[in-house]
Amino acid sequence: MFNNFNEKGLSQVIDLKKWGISTFSIKLIAVLTMFIDHFSIVFLADHQKLYLTGRAIGRLSFPIFCFILVEGFFYTKNRLKHGILLGIFALISEVPYDLLYGSVFDLERQNVFFSLFIGYMMIWGLDFITSSVVNYPQKLLDKIGSLRLDSFMELVVMSVAFLMAYFIKCSYSYAGIMLILCFYVFRKYHIGRLVANVIFNIGMFGYSIQWFGALSAIIIAFYNNTPGRFKWKYIFYLFYPVHILVLVGIKIFLIK
Repeated sequence: MFNNFNEKGLSQVIDLKKWGISTFSIKLIAVLTMFIDHFSIVFLADHQKLYLTGRAIGRLSFPIFCFILVEGFFYTKNRLKHGILLGIFALISEVPYDLLYGSVFDLERQNVFFSLFIGYMMIWGLDFITSSVVNYPQKLLDKIGSLRLDSFMELVVMSVAFLMAYFIKCSYSYAGIMLILCFYVFRKYHIGRLVANVIFNIGMFGYSIQWFGALSAIIIAFYNNTPGRFKWKYIFYLFYPVHILVLVGIKIFLIK
C-alpha cells in the first residue's frame, strides 16, 4: 500500500481527473496567494493581524511555483526558450520588486524569478548529465570512471546553483533551490515530494509564518497533470511585475 501511494498518490483513492487540480488551476492558486501576499505588504502593514494572515496565505505560492517549474521543465517543447523567458522576467521584475519594499533598486534582495531561473538551469544541467552521454576526456574516464564523474559534475552543478542563490540574495536563498531540487528528484514519488515540501517550510526557517507554506503539499497532492481549460502562459509571466507596479502605483498616487 505504501509503495502504491508513493507511486500513484491520491489517484489511488480518488478520481483526480474529475476532482483534481489542473495545471491552469494550480498556477491560478499560486498567483492568487502571491497577490494576497503582496497586497498585505503594500496595504496592511499597519494592521498586524490582517498583515500576518495575508503573509501566511502568501507562503503557499513559492512551493507551488517550484513544483510548476519542475513539471513545466519536462513538458515544455523548448527548454531554451523557457529558460530565456525566466531570465528576462527576472530582470524585468527587479525594479517592481524593489519598489514593493520601498526602494528603486536594491541589491540586498532579488525577486523570485531569479530563484526560479537558477533552479531551472540547475535541473537542466542535472538532466543533461543523467540523460546524455557526456564526452569526458579518456584519461579521466580511465582513472575515475563515468559514474563517479557524473556524480562529481552533478555536485558541481548543485553547488554552483546554491552559491549563486546565496550570494545574489534571491528569494528564499539556497533553501529555495533545494526545494526545486527535491521536486526534481522526487518527481515520481509522492511521499518523498510531500516530505520534502514539509521539511522545507517547517524545518528550514524555524518558527515563522513560513510554516503555512507546508499546506501547499495538499494542493500539490491534488494535481492531476492535465492542462486545464485555459493556458494563459505569458499572462502568468507578466502578472508578476505588472501587479506589483499596480499595487505600488495605487498606494503612491491614489492613497494619500
